[in-house]
Amino acid sequence: MNRPTRDELIPDHCARDVVVLCCGNVLFGDDGFGPAVAQRIHESFAVPDWAAVIDAGTAVRELLIDIIVCERRPTQIVIVDAVDVGRTPGEVFEIPLDDIPKAEAAEFSVHQAPTANLLQELREAAGVRVAVIVCQVETVPEGEMSEEISPTVRRAIDRAALLIRATYLADAAPTDSPSP
Repeated sequence: MNRPTRDELIPDHCARDVVVLCCGNVLFGDDGFGPAVAQRIHESFAVPDWAAVIDAGTAVRELLIDIIVCERRPTQIVIVDAVDVGRTPGEVFEIPLDDIPKAEAAEFSVHQAPTANLLQELREAAGVRVAVIVCQVETVPEGEMSEEISPTVRRAIDRAALLIRATYLADAAPTDSPSP
């Protein structure tokens, strides 16, 4: 019986140079934005071998902890998430990690993950570049579950997928163009 090599034991999300972690809970309306972006990227573009695009759901903390403790780490992590910060619904923008309000650092997204302190530790202690790409939600149901993403945020999925492709997955060859 052959034992796995050390490289074979490294989780995929640690072994790639660029890791895009798409966060969100698909059972809470617009909070499903991140997973929908991951799906759109996989449907529309060939992700390069040196990158990974992951539907992290609500398990992003666990993935970030894996990256922190692994000796092989990505050089770039991109977090894709939905937020409610009072901007125009459907607006896609980057939140600089240092600009995440300190009072909300532990739960800046609508589903309380990922934590900014894990991202800051990766950036400061491990030298990993971190980008946080978000979409302003229109609606997140309270007290009930709904997989329905609002039309405004649904239109933002393609914009976010194209932005991520152009900025972080530049070598990705389109297999099918997303609709504008």
